[in-house]
Amino acid sequence: MKRKTVTQITTLLLLISTIICVITGFIKWPGLITGLGLTYRQVPLTLITELHDWSGLVMTILVALHVFQFKGMMKRMVRGLTQRSSS
Repeated sequence: MKRKTVTQITTLLLLISTIICVITGFIKWPGLITGLGLTYRQVPLTLITELHDWSGLVMTILVALHVFQFKGMMKRMVRGLTQRSSS
């Protein structure tokens, strides 16, 4: 598989896992369920918690892979920032 394709797949999966993690995180926000007039029995909190935890783990792995994929660009960026600040 081409490097560009792998990077695009990584980025797409990272976006999906981030969206799932953010949405489930908001649902788990303390007071939100009762604030919406729902009860904890009406919301599958166990499923939401499991989705939140797994998507967070997947997101962490994908972020590490993404950083590895762009390590050259990040080195150049840091080098450029440190050279500007020392001048």
